[in-house]
Amino acid sequence: MPTERPPFYFLDNSVNVLLVDDDPGVRALIVDVLKPVRLYSVRTATCTTDADEILRPPDRTHLCILDLGLTDLQNDEFHLLRHHAARVSFVVFTGSTSPAKGYSAKELGAKDIIEKSPEFDRIGFLKKVDRQALLNIINPRYRMVKDTLTLSTEVLFEKSPKYVSQWAIQMGITDRELRHIWRKNLGANAKIILSIHQIFSAALSYYEKVAAAGPGRQVRIHNPQVYRRLEEYYHIHRSTISDFIAYGNIAAFLQNT
Repeated sequence: MPTERPPFYFLDNSVNVLLVDDDPGVRALIVDVLKPVRLYSVRTATCTTDADEILRPPDRTHLCILDLGLTDLQNDEFHLLRHHAARVSFVVFTGSTSPAKGYSAKELGAKDIIEKSPEFDRIGFLKKVDRQALLNIINPRYRMVKDTLTLSTEVLFEKSPKYVSQWAIQMGITDRELRHIWRKNLGANAKIILSIHQIFSAALSYYEKVAAAGPGRQVRIHNPQVYRRLEEYYHIHRSTISDFIAYGNIAAFLQNT
């Protein structure tokens, strides 16, 4: 008798995450937090030099969780941000309480700063990581430039439209103009982008519930009919979606920035 597949099995290991921290205890903690999310393929590095090699193109890393204070490469704790923030979403997870360091990290492209604390909120941390990972999947240039692509990304995440036409109305533009924004900037189909957002949002929400429930607790899909529709759409457009997740349809951009 065949084994029943887990929900969102088709997205397993599709999102690449790099954790950079020289503290084995912190690495073990974060890996454990991310473990319930089957979407994530997690790699770890203990120094900037190793992380720099992993982050180099053509392989795409969607999210890097970075500890500040690692200065083994050019004596620069911001080296990874300087060289890779244009295509990788960075979440800085640090014990430093220096406002200046936090400001510098943000200026160099860090998407979020989370302070290490004894009162570590596992689910809160996971939700922040999930959001930044999904933002990178959809638009790796998010917030690097304040343009129509950034605006349309913000509307997509804030409003969660069901259709491209609804998305365009929420932006105050036409369908054609919206499709042109994504095609011109990322070579992407707006309908595919919308569907990727819907599929991954549903998957990440499900895994956040799994993490909150704890080990061994079963979590059911809230709306099986919607899940089946998302699963079917993914399989119909598997090649296009997989390519976009892996390369962002911007292979040249990933290689040249």
